[in-house]
Amino acid sequence: MLKINRKLKELKHNGKAISLAIVGCGKMGASLINQIGDIDAMDVVLVIEHTPQKAIDQLIASGISEDKIIETDDFMEAYEVIEKGYVVVSKNYKLAYKILHVNAVVDATGVPEFGAELAVKTIQYHKHFISLNVECDAAVGPILYDMAKKAGVIYTATAGDEPGALMELCDFAFGIGLDVLVAAKGKNNPLDNYATPYSLKESAIKKGLSPKMLTSFVDGTNTMIELTSVCNALGFLPDTFGCHGIATSPQTAVEDFKLKKDGGLLNSYKVVEFSPGMAPGVFLIVTSDKQEVKDLFKYLGLGDGPNYLLNRPYHLTSLETPISIFKAVVENEPTIAPIHGQVADTVTVAKRDIKKGEYLDGIGSDKVFGKITNHIDSIKNDLLPISLITKKTKAKVAIKKDTVIQVSMVELDEEATITKLRRRQNSMKL
Repeated sequence: MLKINRKLKELKHNGKAISLAIVGCGKMGASLINQIGDIDAMDVVLVIEHTPQKAIDQLIASGISEDKIIETDDFMEAYEVIEKGYVVVSKNYKLAYKILHVNAVVDATGVPEFGAELAVKTIQYHKHFISLNVECDAAVGPILYDMAKKAGVIYTATAGDEPGALMELCDFAFGIGLDVLVAAKGKNNPLDNYATPYSLKESAIKKGLSPKMLTSFVDGTNTMIELTSVCNALGFLPDTFGCHGIATSPQTAVEDFKLKKDGGLLNSYKVVEFSPGMAPGVFLIVTSDKQEVKDLFKYLGLGDGPNYLLNRPYHLTSLETPISIFKAVVENEPTIAPIHGQVADTVTVAKRDIKKGEYLDGIGSDKVFGKITNHIDSIKNDLLPISLITKKTKAKVAIKKDTVIQVSMVELDEEATITKLRRRQNSMKL
C-alpha cells in the first residue's frame, strides 16, 4: 500500500493523474466518488447517471465546487470542458468510453446486461475496465477477460467486494507457500431464498438500498454470484449445489471445514463456501505439508493443525476500489479476473409458480433466486444462468416453484449483449 501512495504522489508531482469515468451513482458509485476526492493523482472527470442531480450532489460532497461541474450529453461539449478542467455529469453512457481523456471506466451499476455492453465497448476503445458489477462478471467474465487481453487492456473486478478480498487473501497465502483448501465469505444478511422486494421494502429504505438489491442479498443470489466469480478466478468448485452455508465461528471454523471423513462437513477441498457466522469479511482454510511450518503455526497461536484459519474480518466494498484502479492503470494487473474460465455458474430457481408467458424479471425479483453449481453440470443440464435474465426474458412453459429453470423453458433476449457474449463464450469453451 505504501507503493501505491508513493507512486500516486509521484504522478501528482509530475502533473499527471488517472482520469476516471464512473458509471452509476448508487451506494457504491457515490462512496467511490467521495473516496477518490481524498486520493492524490486520481480524478473523476466524468460521471454517468440517469438522475444527474445525484451525481452532482456526490461530486460536491467529494470536494468539487459546483461551478466546476458541467451537465451535458453532447460529446464535443463534454470533450472540451473536460479539457479545460471541468467535471462532466451525463446520462449519455457512450461518453465513458469515447472521451479520450478517460483512462479507465468503473462500472458501479450492478445491472448485468448493461454491464456487458459497457465492458465490450470500453475494451474496444482500449480503456481499462474496473467492474463492481459482479452480476455481469459471473456470467460472461471469461470472454470479457479474453477480449481485454487481446486488446492490451485490463479487465478486473474490484478489491473490497468479497471476491476481490478473497483473491487478495489467496494471493497472500499462495505467496508464502500455503495450500488453500477453502475460500469462503461471511453472509452478512439472514438467508431467505423466498424474500421479495415487497417484504424487504421498509428495511431497504432504512439501509439506503434499492429493494431489489437488498432482496438479492437476503435471498442468497448475491452470495452465489460472488462465489461464482471466485470459482472462475481460482478454479475452485462449490462443494454441493448452492453450497452448505456452514454456520461457524473463528473458534470452530477449522474443525467445521474439515472433510466428513475427518469429522467435518465437507465432501472435498478446493471449494468455495459461505458462512453466516463469519460476517463481515472473508476467510480461508489453509494447510502446509511442512512440519516446521506447522510447528511455527502452533507457536504463533493458530492451532495444532494440520489446517489453519486465515480470517479477514472486514471488506470495504467500493472504498477499496481505488486499489484496483491503480493496479489496472499503473501496474497493468487485475485484482481478480476469471483466469480459469467459466468453472461455476449461478443458475436460476423459481421463487414461486411462474405462468407461461410471464416475464421473469431477474436478480432481486419476487420470481427467481440463484444457486451456484459447477459449469459442467450447468451446460449438461441446460440450466439458465440468472444473469442472463433481462426484462424481455419470458417463460415458454408454466414453471413450478423450486424448479431449477432450464434455458429451454424460457425465451431469452437474443438482442442483449450479455446473451450474445454468453453464447459466444460457450462456443469458445472459455
